[in-house]
Amino acid sequence: MSELVKRILTGSILALVTVWLIFQSPTGFAIAVAIVAVIIGVEFTKLSKIPALLSWFIMTLALMPPIFENFLPVLVLESYFILLGFVSIAFWLKNLYLVVNYPHKKPSNNTFNQAISLFLLIAPLVFLPLLQGINQDTVLLLLFIVWGADSIAYFSGKTFGKHKLAPKLSGGKTVEGVIGGLLGVLIITGLWMLITHNLDWRFLILGFVTGIFSVIGDLYESIYKREAGVKDSGNILPGHGGMFDRLDGMLAATPIFTSLLILLQYTQ
Repeated sequence: MSELVKRILTGSILALVTVWLIFQSPTGFAIAVAIVAVIIGVEFTKLSKIPALLSWFIMTLALMPPIFENFLPVLVLESYFILLGFVSIAFWLKNLYLVVNYPHKKPSNNTFNQAISLFLLIAPLVFLPLLQGINQDTVLLLLFIVWGADSIAYFSGKTFGKHKLAPKLSGGKTVEGVIGGLLGVLIITGLWMLITHNLDWRFLILGFVTGIFSVIGDLYESIYKREAGVKDSGNILPGHGGMFDRLDGMLAATPIFTSLLILLQYTQ
């Protein structure tokens, strides 16, 4: 079986299971998100060489807030999530700087800084079950944006790619592929708007910006793989490598999508 066939089969199975969980099992979806976050955290720990005990402490801290949803004042939780959103966006803008300037600029090898990076990588994933509890359609849009940006960019790059996007980080990514992916994101977002009757044109901006951040997430992960001298972050997903490999774009897309969605709702 070719790697492409493995990639398509694995991606299709993951997509079907995820969509089923979103609409049929909120608890199952929240548990799945937590499991995925831990797997990504373990893979990042291996790449960054964070001490295991510290890593597990950080992962616990990152995923703990939703557990206290019924015990803490709403204002406290809302303030935490808003702060997390802003800090996460700043984190990814900093990562964009690293991506653009690699290898002259690299993530700090300092254990404290790596621990902060681990926290900010996985903590925003708690937004997913929160969004799912508010509006399932918006979670679906986020997933379609990230999957579309990745998959359409892959096939666009294979078909039209001539100019390398970031040759020092990812030999396979091309400018043409990313353009194709982002155009695909606009089409996907437009179809979602028509189907769900959310006809606010600003959703197109939301989709486009989210798609850009998903590319940043992909390239940021490539820095760690380059520095560690490995092709994949793991081998848990046939055709994709590790969970970090598969969801690197989601890690960057989730906080910007959530923050822009809230801004869109408050400025209607």
